[in-house]
Amino acid sequence: MTLRNDMLAAVALLIALVGGVSAWMDRPGHVDVPAGRSDTGVYLVQPLRAGEQGALRGNAGETLQPVAHFETRGRNLHMERFTPGKGLSNRVPGLRSSTHDIGLGYGPMTDGANVELLTYSHDGALGGRWLNWRPRGEAGQQRWPRLAPYLTNVHVIPATKEIEGRITRLKIGELVTLRGLLVNVRYPSGQVANTWGTAGDRDCEIVWVTEVVAQRLY
Repeated sequence: MTLRNDMLAAVALLIALVGGVSAWMDRPGHVDVPAGRSDTGVYLVQPLRAGEQGALRGNAGETLQPVAHFETRGRNLHMERFTPGKGLSNRVPGLRSSTHDIGLGYGPMTDGANVELLTYSHDGALGGRWLNWRPRGEAGQQRWPRLAPYLTNVHVIPATKEIEGRITRLKIGELVTLRGLLVNVRYPSGQVANTWGTAGDRDCEIVWVTEVVAQRLY
C-alpha cells in the first residue's frame, strides 16, 4: 500500500510539474515602454462587401459567420493562451477555436503612466474568458472609470498556423495590429457565441485574424 501511495504521489507531482512548465512556457514576453509614449489606437469596423458573407469553418467543427471587416491597433496589456486541456476555458460555448485572448488598450491606455494604474488578468481558469482589470491604489480608483472605455478583449481565431505562431510570439507592451473578420460562431449542437463590435465594454470581439503586426511604441 505504501509503494502504491508513493507511486500515486510521484505521478501527481509529475503532472503538477508538467502543468507548471507548460504554464511557464505559455507566458508571453514583455517589452519596456517608458511612460509618456502613446498611440491614438485604431478600432475600425467596416461592412462586408457583396459576396463576402460566405461562412468559414473553424478547427473544432463549428461555423464562423462573418459579420464585418475588422482592424484594431492597441497596446498589448495582457494575453492568455488557451488550449483544450486548460481548465474550463475552452468549454465556453463557441470559443474552442480561439487560441488566445488579447487585452488591448487604446489612446490614454497606451501610455505607461495610465497602464500602471490598473492590474490585468484573464480569468479562463474560472470558466470565463474576459479581460479583468482592477484599479491599483487610490490613483487607480479615481481614474479607472475614465480609462475603462479605452480597453477591450479580443478572442483570436488564427486563420493559419503561421498567424497562430505570430500571435504566440507577441509581447506585453507591444503595439499590436490585428486585421481580419468579426465572426459569430455556431456549433452543430446549437451552441453559439456572437461577437461584439464596440470597444470599451465587457463584451468581447471574436476575430478571424488574417494579419498581425507588432511594433514598439516610439
